[in-house]
Amino acid sequence: MATTKNTYTGNNSTTNYAFTFPYIKQADVKVSLDDVVKSLTSDYTFADATTISFNSAPGTGVAIAIYR
Repeated sequence: MATTKNTYTGNNSTTNYAFTFPYIKQADVKVSLDDVVKSLTSDYTFADATTISFNSAPGTGVAIAIYR
């Protein structure tokens, strides 16, 4: 089965997180911090086709999920 989710833990300094699954459009990719879904542009952007860039680094210990 193909990977459809990547998870990380915030460290209060890293803003870019890569993901490894395919998608058709950016709107298909979802991002959450501690299970709270975030918004494209107001909370994060795409640094490139497979990297999410948060506008501010997620705090230490925050659960990050990038999924579709």
